[in-house]
Amino acid sequence: MEFTILEESKGTIKVEASERDEGFMNLIKRQLWLNGGVEIASFRIAHPDISKPVFVVKANSGKDPKKLWNAALGSISEDLDSFKKEVKKLK
Repeated sequence: MEFTILEESKGTIKVEASERDEGFMNLIKRQLWLNGGVEIASFRIAHPDISKPVFVVKANSGKDPKKLWNAALGSISEDLDSFKKEVKKLK
């Protein structure tokens, strides 16, 4: 999945995902809230058949929303790597 920054202003970014995967979008949203530093972390899909998800991240004052976004994706990637290792142990 690829992400494109649509808008970037002081304290806020809007990011479009290349695929419509609400499960993964919810995972990112949850990780943003867990990592902290966000005032708003949400996404919307304008039309379920033709639109791509657009994520909005608004950071608490003094925080960089792009860094928060990247940290959330990094945390998810680490969790998936750990999960992959555990699955390989089961084989």
